[in-house]
Amino acid sequence: MRKAFLPLVVLGFVAVGAPAMAVPTRAMFAYTDDSIVELVIDGATVLQATSTGWYSDAGFHGASNPNYFAGLCSDACTPEGELRDYFVFDLGEGVSATSAVLRLFNPSTPFAGYISPNPSELFTLYDVSTGVRDLVADQSDATDIFADLGSGLVYGSRVVSAADDGTYVEIALSAAAVASLSQAVGTWSVGGALDLSREPGPEPEPVPEPATLLLLGSGLIVGRRLRRRS
Repeated sequence: MRKAFLPLVVLGFVAVGAPAMAVPTRAMFAYTDDSIVELVIDGATVLQATSTGWYSDAGFHGASNPNYFAGLCSDACTPEGELRDYFVFDLGEGVSATSAVLRLFNPSTPFAGYISPNPSELFTLYDVSTGVRDLVADQSDATDIFADLGSGLVYGSRVVSAADDGTYVEIALSAAAVASLSQAVGTWSVGGALDLSREPGPEPEPVPEPATLLLLGSGLIVGRRLRRRS
């Protein structure tokens, strides 16, 4: 079943009647069902991911949803909160690697791909200690797995932006990741998370309404007249 993240216009008001400030969605790889994720080993061997998905900060995971959304899903989409993704590869009896690159397709359809008020975001890959059987299963409150996908050894990182929409985002894996890859037998997993410690971009300056502009203009005129009389 395809699962989309469609931002909605949400209006909120605090007790005094001022507009509430909504937290903006900040995401990479939004709406990535049926997309391709590849692990390229030594520039020659290409393995496609056998499983992809995301976990919410509440620990929810749907096994049938291959979407690998990463970032902050605001109150204008579902589920609300932070999402972290994962990728699983079948190495068979093992591989001998000196370098590796993770290639993640990022779509460019409306409300997909890169969604953020910031001109760029930092996407980071991490090691995964969770067993594959638990990682790919349906979960409802596995907050420990969510934490696992965004902590531990850094396996690589990449600054991403809207310029990456409709392209493959390639991330060179770190020496630690290549060492782990070379030692693994059977399945191998990697997690991903957006760096949400960065503050959203500044809000644009509000444009005065016509009535306000008229009052400002009148004030300037009165001020000039007073100066002339004095």
